[in-house]
Amino acid sequence: MGVYKRDGSPFYWYKFANDGKNVYGSTGATDHKVARQVYITERNKHVQRKATGRLAPIKLRDLLATYLRDYAKVNKSSFSRDEIAIAHLNAFMGDKQAEEVSPRDLERYKSSRRETLRAGKPITGATINREMAILKTAFNKAIEWGLLESNPVERVKFFSEKDRGRTRYLSGTEKSKLLAVLSPELRRFVIVALKTGMRAGEILGLKWLDIDAGANQIVVRKSKSGRMRFIPLHSDVAGVLSSLPKHGEYIFSDKHGDRYGRSSWIRTQFEKALDQAGIRDFHIHDLRHTFASELIMKGADLKTVSELLGHSSTRMTERYSHLSPHHKSLAVNLLAVEARPVPVLPKVLQELGKGA
Repeated sequence: MGVYKRDGSPFYWYKFANDGKNVYGSTGATDHKVARQVYITERNKHVQRKATGRLAPIKLRDLLATYLRDYAKVNKSSFSRDEIAIAHLNAFMGDKQAEEVSPRDLERYKSSRRETLRAGKPITGATINREMAILKTAFNKAIEWGLLESNPVERVKFFSEKDRGRTRYLSGTEKSKLLAVLSPELRRFVIVALKTGMRAGEILGLKWLDIDAGANQIVVRKSKSGRMRFIPLHSDVAGVLSSLPKHGEYIFSDKHGDRYGRSSWIRTQFEKALDQAGIRDFHIHDLRHTFASELIMKGADLKTVSELLGHSSTRMTERYSHLSPHHKSLAVNLLAVEARPVPVLPKVLQELGKGA
């Protein structure tokens, strides 16, 4: 019990027993003395709860900041998306105490987001669902860490996503228009996305050690499915990598070595480029759809594309199957020809038939 080091985290963590249960969390400190003070403070909060029957109050924005620091940035390659969602939540909820957030507040948040326009169109139910899912995870972690007792998101209904089979991809003309207006930094990112099919979070989390030059491939160590995968290194991607300066361990980073994923810079610049190119109804994740769609239309089989995308099964990849009429034609033509040609009646019999 006390403070200790944990693998994969630069911070000291605390742990203590409370009513027969272990309470633990990150101190957010790399200095042992500071970490020790955080540990004492957290333990005192629980002592206070035991005496008063209530947990120490915590603002929602502070809870979400703790979630980002101690969980999302350590465990999620897509934590930049969490940052964006949390910014929206904080703007709406303000300084509300976390324990005071009610299902009604969350329904009002959903309604407010539905009325928000992005690129001239309303925010989709799927986007709001992702934001609510992040909030749900944050509350669950707070309960696990002994900061809260209940999760209001559990009583909130998510929007239906039965029509989620989106396969929007760039046409050849759209791709040319987009590449023509991109800044050098963003162009490199987009080329990697188009030639690897990687998610935005996976690209922003790429490190130089993930490039296996000997095997001519990219190693995706942290994917959404939790499994490592390998993607062949396209010559265009190799060209991008050779043009990038090495400021730190991350491939896509600023001059200080900080990865672009720590802000919404990529997404903001990408949306501006789409407007400039006159491309509508397109999101950064659709670059991944473009990669898959082009492969399918050029004859790649679903299993191979599924493996490149990192899907756990081909079920997710089947949304692209309609783009490959060629392989369907080949399959139908495998059937043996069994029908005999219809004989042509002699001309005399044809004439007799007419007379009859």
